Amino acid sequence: MIRIRDLTFYYGDASKPALQGVNLQIEDGEFVLVTGPSGCGKSSLCRCLNGLIPHFYGGKIAGGMEVQGLDVMKSTTKEMATRVGMVFQDPENQLVSMDVEREVAFGLENLAFARDIMAKRVEESLDALGLSGIRYRGVHELSGGEKQKVVIASVLALHPDILVLDEPTSELDPRSAEEVLSIVQRLNDDLGMTVILVEHRLDRVVHLVDRMIVMDEGEIIADGPPRGVLANGDITSVGAGVPPLVRMVRRLRDSGFDVDDIPLTVKEGRAILKDVFRGAKVSELPKTESTNSGEPVIEIDKLWYAYPEGLTALRNVSLRICRGEFVAVMGRNASGKTTLVKHINGLLKPTKGKVRVAGIDTQKATIAELARKVGFVFQNPNDHIFADTVEEEISFILRNLGFDGTEMAARVDEVLEMFGLKEHRRQYPRSLSGGERQRVAMASVLVASPEVLILDEPTRGLEYRLKSELMRFLDRYRGEGNTVVLVTHDVETVAEYADRVVLLSGGRVVVDGNRRDVLSRALFFSPQINRLVQAFEKYGVPNNIITVDEAVDILK
Repeated sequence: MIRIRDLTFYYGDASKPALQGVNLQIEDGEFVLVTGPSGCGKSSLCRCLNGLIPHFYGGKIAGGMEVQGLDVMKSTTKEMATRVGMVFQDPENQLVSMDVEREVAFGLENLAFARDIMAKRVEESLDALGLSGIRYRGVHELSGGEKQKVVIASVLALHPDILVLDEPTSELDPRSAEEVLSIVQRLNDDLGMTVILVEHRLDRVVHLVDRMIVMDEGEIIADGPPRGVLANGDITSVGAGVPPLVRMVRRLRDSGFDVDDIPLTVKEGRAILKDVFRGAKVSELPKTESTNSGEPVIEIDKLWYAYPEGLTALRNVSLRICRGEFVAVMGRNASGKTTLVKHINGLLKPTKGKVRVAGIDTQKATIAELARKVGFVFQNPNDHIFADTVEEEISFILRNLGFDGTEMAARVDEVLEMFGLKEHRRQYPRSLSGGERQRVAMASVLVASPEVLILDEPTRGLEYRLKSELMRFLDRYRGEGNTVVLVTHDVETVAEYADRVVLLSGGRVVVDGNRRDVLSRALFFSPQINRLVQAFEKYGVPNNIITVDEAVDILK
């Protein structure tokens, strides 16, 4: 059992509390979802459960915490580690060994488990996460999603009473996310393990949990069964997202439709909305025109790439991306997405083939030359951050490009406002939450207004409101003749904003087409609304609807 009483915590010299007057009780065996806007206190709450707050993170604390009978204030982090397993938001912060098998065994070795028990638990954990095939691979060779799975396996090997996961699916493709969540659900159902899950993408998880907690500005603002919390429109006002099905039901109710329940799954949605679709006069969906026309800005011709270790990551890839296009690059983890886009700004050079950006052969150009044309937002925000303050971080590239002080100040103020970072402008970037660091990284690239903008998983750690604002900005940005290439697993975002989807598998392009053709009727890369409408095709409903707006509009 977890008991938290009147908990308030300030990091270092922060003027605002990260947690404020939190009272919470979680029973053994509960599956609890914690959500809310970036910087609302979710990760701080998780750090309290295993003693990192107050024993590792400096600051001021008041109140009381008890976890599985241990007083967190008086117990060491080693003692807490035997009760609480923690999977951090950023897997890089948790990897310490050279290869996968040793990483999974690391915690067991430190707690002096017997060799036979270690061997059994390592094998079980590798099998559970589907990692047996890469057990001897170096962790530095893994994709972001594979690293996330390794971290989860290393925690599961300890058999904790309480499993805390801070956005465990943020770097996983839809199928891998489903696999991981299915494992977590089994641990909760079959072994009675208490699970506390922090997540923004609620459509993936809300049907699995017993209870949903929404936080804002360090406080709990909603707590209860998921259906009841989602029915409360107030949570969206603080930036917390809701699944597309729930948004659709709310929109239909506002339009006068009689919908008497909130669906948590597509199956429930079909039952609840059957009469709405059957009785409506459905209007026709407009056809989507191809956007792959005009002047090419990125030309990739028969590209092959093999890493020095011998892994061939790209195989005969050819692509043509035009000015003004918004292209989403999708695929399973380790399918070659990040490797592909790193060729566009010259971070990687082709083993075979050609890559040209704005007519420049990347094989012959320096990274500095390409940086004037191409902005790159990395998958891990820590790869960007090095300055002492957020403001210095964002202004760095402008100073290098020779902007004068007045224009530089105006641009910095503009992106600080756009990403909600004005109150953090004097703060040390690495002290911010994961979502806030992600926003700083994006701001530091977007401030220079590059001709081609590449974003590798930019929505990781962003709540619905900020994600929507970012996507609307990118939509306007490409409308000005710039090109956006977005690497993502976020199917719902792609469905709303991309023009075109390039799907990779095994280092090859397997599908390349407009978003509607690629995403509709797909098994794993299909939006929630599209999976819903498949059942209503017999009523004349188009089977290629992919967004909430489209579904509501055809019913109107």
